[in-house]
Amino acid sequence: MPPEVAKPLVAAISSEFDQALGTGMVNVDRSDYLAYREGDPLLPLKLGVGGIAVLILVLGTLGLVNIALVTVRHRIREIGVRRSFGATSARVFFAVMMESVMATVVAGAAGVALAVLVVKNPWVEQQMGRGMIADMPPFPVEAAVLGLVAASAVGALAGLLPALVAVRVKVIDAIRY
Repeated sequence: MPPEVAKPLVAAISSEFDQALGTGMVNVDRSDYLAYREGDPLLPLKLGVGGIAVLILVLGTLGLVNIALVTVRHRIREIGVRRSFGATSARVFFAVMMESVMATVVAGAAGVALAVLVVKNPWVEQQMGRGMIADMPPFPVEAAVLGLVAASAVGALAGLLPALVAVRVKVIDAIRY
């Protein structure tokens, strides 16, 4: 609980127990990680895991950029035909960019759905709690939203370079292929 809520709560609990048991019989202390004066003791672990996650996302983005560039190179004729029929640079850019973003959003939604199915599986819950936890916590919505946002960001980053390449395609060169 946040420190601004904890102090009044400690005072209220202390006064209740002092009234019931006598003054000075009860000492109320916090033992959670927010009680430490140094800050979050798990901060190095969180930063390490976050750094590894960012590295994995960057490597995945590079793979997607490579695939998207190959796809654009194979579709040069299609892009040239679209441009010859009047498609603007903005339309070509938007089409290539949205293809990349939608692909990663769909993949991200499938990944989040699979994660929810695995984590909320009764067998997995039983193994995690070993029968000791009666009410398992729900799947964190923040994690699902973060996964979808990360998938969208990776799609946008991976689609940027191929979209710029597609915009620079000259109509006459594209039709020659």
